[in-house]
Amino acid sequence: MTQDTHDVVAHWQRVQTILRGYRQAQVLITAAQLGVFRELSTGPLSAPALAVRIDAEPSGVRRLLNAAVAMGLLAQDGERYANAPLAEACLAQEQGRFYLGSLVSREGAFYRRWSHLPLAVRSGKQPEATLQDEESALWVRDFELALLDLARAAAPAIAEVLPVPADRPARVLDVGGGHGGYSIALARRYPNVEATVFELPAAAEIAREIIAAEGMSERVAVYTADFQQEALGSDYDLVLLFGVLGSESSEGRQALLDKVHDALAPGGSIAIRGFADNEQPDGLDEALFSLHLLLSTAAGDSPTLDDLHQGLITAGFVQPRLIPLPDWIGSTLLVADKPQ
Repeated sequence: MTQDTHDVVAHWQRVQTILRGYRQAQVLITAAQLGVFRELSTGPLSAPALAVRIDAEPSGVRRLLNAAVAMGLLAQDGERYANAPLAEACLAQEQGRFYLGSLVSREGAFYRRWSHLPLAVRSGKQPEATLQDEESALWVRDFELALLDLARAAAPAIAEVLPVPADRPARVLDVGGGHGGYSIALARRYPNVEATVFELPAAAEIAREIIAAEGMSERVAVYTADFQQEALGSDYDLVLLFGVLGSESSEGRQALLDKVHDALAPGGSIAIRGFADNEQPDGLDEALFSLHLLLSTAAGDSPTLDDLHQGLITAGFVQPRLIPLPDWIGSTLLVADKPQ
């Protein structure tokens, strides 16, 4: 085989690997949605026994379990299946810090959404068909619980590095804070912090439930409002914008940065999470997320670091700076200050 032929064969294999990647993702999503990992958390089961618990046909369950074994999600001993360490750590224990079961189950809705990508690319707009899932009464709840999975792991580490005043009571505003996980982590880390989650009505209701379940209602409040239409308040020491800027147009992003500047006390700080790395403009994760925003928002896209730097300066902030987070979190914080 010549070198040229060897290269072509490698390309041929690579295309097939990319093409069929959805199959493994769907095995994971299906197993989570059917409750496979939850049921196996109590101990090994045969395929027929598990089929009874999840109300499914035994032969189909066996095929699913065998695929999960091949992927390293499950282990098999004779006729019985058990959670492998990966599943036990991240998919079986709902109260665990690194649990991702809600996120995996929610991905099923996005899996369907991505089938509309050709239409979105042709039109350059969010397809109407992608909005159908959001008409469900459970959409917001499932979405927020999925994001809470990520926050449960990352929030304590992020709280450690945020610029929170330590010598006096501190007020924190979490704009579009959804589930309230980051505000909860901040309030737990800093006894002097009182946090407020600023959210739309449906998400605000869920945030109140989560905050109450965590026993943090006295330290973390929820304010129901639309940040696109209303002011954010005043005299905050720290404002969080975690992921919300990606849903906004460039004009909407600037308007929100201006509102945050107005809401901060002199010397207060803004912390932004969720932006594209200028040094890796062609990074796969960022490119795929940009497509996800095309499918999921009316005008959103992942802002670049340069975009945000300029927006912060325009809004009147000073000293924009990056704060690194642990590598496993997979993101960085951009922080800037309102002048004294």
